[in-house]
Amino acid sequence: MAIVRHVTSGTFVRGVCVAWAASLALVVNADDVLRCRNGKLVQVGMVAAEVESRCGAPSSRSAEEVPIRARTASGNVIQTGTTRMERWTYKRGPGQFDALLSFDNDKLVSIELLTNP
Repeated sequence: MAIVRHVTSGTFVRGVCVAWAASLALVVNADDVLRCRNGKLVQVGMVAAEVESRCGAPSSRSAEEVPIRARTASGNVIQTGTTRMERWTYKRGPGQFDALLSFDNDKLVSIELLTNP
């Protein structure tokens, strides 16, 4: 009977909720890190040269200048400059989704796994 009371106690339920929330946080941040084909890891925040030194050259790259816009005090939107956006694709091998890495001014800002070929 003591075991049943312990399992249904508020402390146990809170512990389960905390463990569940912690595991959910790990899933949410899973796309912040990528394991390259050679086993090395890259993560959001690294510069392009560091990513390339760890993973090698990507299978494809594209780059474009993207306008930076801001809203003025009167509510108008104006262009205040440009930023260079690059997208690199890495083929990760059999049984692995390809990865799309996005860079903003040479800094890795996102990692996406491509589920469609």
